[in-house]
Amino acid sequence: MPATIPEMWGAWCARCHADDGSGKVNEPTVTVVPMDFTDCRVTTPEPDADWERAIAKGGPAVGLSSEMPGFEDSLSPEQITGFVTHMRGFCKESGWPMGNLNFPRPIITEKAFPENEFLILPAISHKTEPGAPALTEISLVGLYERRIGKRAMYEIAVPLATTDFGGSRRGGLGDIAAAFNYTTYASETSARIVSVGLEAVIPSGSQDKGTGHGTVIFEPFVTAGAMLRDWYVQAQAKVELPVDLVKAGRAYIYNLYLGRDTSAAPNTWTFGVELNGENRELAVTPQVRKGLTRTGALAGSLGVMIPLNEREAQGVRWVGYLLWEYLEPVRARP
Repeated sequence: MPATIPEMWGAWCARCHADDGSGKVNEPTVTVVPMDFTDCRVTTPEPDADWERAIAKGGPAVGLSSEMPGFEDSLSPEQITGFVTHMRGFCKESGWPMGNLNFPRPIITEKAFPENEFLILPAISHKTEPGAPALTEISLVGLYERRIGKRAMYEIAVPLATTDFGGSRRGGLGDIAAAFNYTTYASETSARIVSVGLEAVIPSGSQDKGTGHGTVIFEPFVTAGAMLRDWYVQAQAKVELPVDLVKAGRAYIYNLYLGRDTSAAPNTWTFGVELNGENRELAVTPQVRKGLTRTGALAGSLGVMIPLNEREAQGVRWVGYLLWEYLEPVRARP
């Protein structure tokens, strides 16, 4: 009878996943292709909770194949945790940030963890300044994020915007932005991650239509995340530095997020709130996030940005996103 985790792996798991975790066996025992745990791109991005749930309750609990059985009746919680540690060990390369630092994405505050995601971010704002006609703006941003190696990521944002100003609607393409960020610090022991980056905004929008600034803007930024007991804390600080100060002014942007999951499932509800600031303007954004599939590869979020000061200038803004982790399976496999 196997007694240690490596012995249990060899007796129970290796028949499908191989002794070395590669999933390459001489005589396959399942019809699906097992994950290659020696590939650090596979082993590192997901949190321990997802793997523990898969081991305890089987593949369908996390949107994977039903050919992966559950072991919660055979293993203690400590043994399940030991299996996750054993599986993590199949990744032999150091320097990869672990999935326990891959916190759920807030709506405004950007994450520090490098991701492979595509997002659609809609926003609707309504302003009523004294002595001026009501102003309604609808924007839609397509955001593509791609991980590079262990710790780097680039992203491209393409915005569309339309404004109803005094009964006349104007709109079109906004200023396209490209960014690069790099994780400078990642520690599972302290549950903290920090990244630095630079974003460049290209004046592809129209100043006349109110969809662009008319100048290149460089935006250095820092993002960070931490786990405090069961709470996610994420923060971002950014400075907007326009090349032409006549067309656009400098801005100091800061965001702080606090959130918590309601369960360990990938498709759980997450409730949170953000504090969002730009120069002297300050707003608070309560929000809710929900995984839309059992794998968590699709998720949606909805919130409302409520101004705390300068309310006429800011206005109330409905915000949200639809997120797709495009390298993850969306639907459960048979």
